[in-house]
Amino acid sequence: MTEEVVAPASACPFPFARDPQNPLDLPPEYARLRADRPVQKVTTPAGDTAWLVARYADVRALLADTERFSAEVMNPGYPRYLFPVDPQPGAFVTVDAPEHTRYRRMIMSMFTKKRAEEVRPAVQKLVDERIDALMKGPQPVDLVTHFARPIPLTVVCELLGVPYKDRLAFGRWINTLVETTSSQAHRNAAAGALFGYLTKLVAQKEKTPTDDVLGRLVVNQMAAGELKREEAVVIGMMLLSAGYDTTASSIALSILTLLEHPEQLVKLRENPDLIVGAVEELLRHQNVMQCGVGRVARVDLEIAGQQIKAGEGIIALLSSADRDESVYSDADKLDITRQDSTPLAFGHGIHSCIAKFLSRVELQVALLTLITRIPTLALAKPAEELRFRDGAIVYSLRELPVTW
Repeated sequence: MTEEVVAPASACPFPFARDPQNPLDLPPEYARLRADRPVQKVTTPAGDTAWLVARYADVRALLADTERFSAEVMNPGYPRYLFPVDPQPGAFVTVDAPEHTRYRRMIMSMFTKKRAEEVRPAVQKLVDERIDALMKGPQPVDLVTHFARPIPLTVVCELLGVPYKDRLAFGRWINTLVETTSSQAHRNAAAGALFGYLTKLVAQKEKTPTDDVLGRLVVNQMAAGELKREEAVVIGMMLLSAGYDTTASSIALSILTLLEHPEQLVKLRENPDLIVGAVEELLRHQNVMQCGVGRVARVDLEIAGQQIKAGEGIIALLSSADRDESVYSDADKLDITRQDSTPLAFGHGIHSCIAKFLSRVELQVALLTLITRIPTLALAKPAEELRFRDGAIVYSLRELPVTW
C-alpha cells in the first residue's frame, strides 16, 4: 500500500451527493479524497464510524488481504450501513474463511467462466426476444422495466430453478427489496415472501431433484448432511443479490453511458470485437457499487500513512478506486479501447462477486445486440431529467425511456 504522512482526520458525513446535472459523474469529493486524503474518517446514516479508502492500490490491496482485514458483518466494527440486516447461516458474503470457503465451494462449479460461456446462446436468445417485444410495442419504452431488469431476472431464475409461472411474483418481491422508495414494512414483507417461497422451492426439490443451483445443493450437500435447508435458502437469497440487481443496474447505466457518448457507441457498433473491453471500461467508468464494501481491521495497521486500530471499520470505495488517475490516464473519460483495464466492479480477492463471469456475458450480449439491432436508439428525455436511485448502496436508474 502507498505510504505518506497525513494529519489526523476528523469524521465527515457519508455518502456524498452527486451533481444532479451530471448523474454519470461521481461525487466531486472522491477526486479530492484521492488527491489529498486517501483515507478519511466518515460517519454514515446508520451511525457507523469508519475509514473511507479512496485510491485504487489501497482498495485492491486491502480486499486481497484476508489476514489483516475481515469481512465478517457481525464484527462490532463493521460499517452496518452497508449491510443493515443480521446475516443468517448460508450468507457466505458476510463471513470469512473457512466458513466462506465452505459455502462458496458448494456452488462454484455453476459460476465458472466456462459455465458462463455455455449459457451465452441462451442469453442471446433471451435478449433477442426482449428486443423483438420492444420493437413491436409503443414508444417511448422504459428500458429499465422492459430490458435491463428482465434479462438478469430470467437468468437467475433459470439458475435457481424457479418455475416460469412464479417469475412475475419473484421479480416483484426482488424489486421491492432493492428499491429505496419502498417503505421498510414493504421491504420486510417482500423479504419474508421471498424467503418463504424459496423455502418451499427447496422442499420441492428434495422430493423431485432438478439440475440447477438449488437442486444440486439438495442432492450434493443437503442429502449428505453438510447443509441445512435454511442455509440453502439463504444461499439462494445471496445469489439473487449477486446475480440480479448489480447486473440490471450495470446494463441500464451502460446503455445510458453509451447514449451519452455517441462517438463511443458508433465505434462499438462498427467494431463489435471491442465488446469485451468495452464492457470492462463501462464497468470501470460506471462502477455501480457507489458506497463501496465493508471490512474491519483485524490488527493495528496503516493505510497511506493513516493509523487504523484493530476493530475499526473500513469502507473500500470501489467506484472512486476505478476513477483513480494514477492508474487510468484521463480516468473520468470513457474510452472503450482502453487497454489493461481491471475494474473493481465485482470486488477483488476471495470475496469477489461469484456471478462476475455470468454478469459479463449478460452485459456483452445485451449491449451489443441492443445497439446493433436498434441503431437509432435515443433517449426520450435528457439524462439530467432521469430518475436515479441516488441513496442506494447500488447506484442505478429508476427509468430509462428511449425511442428509435
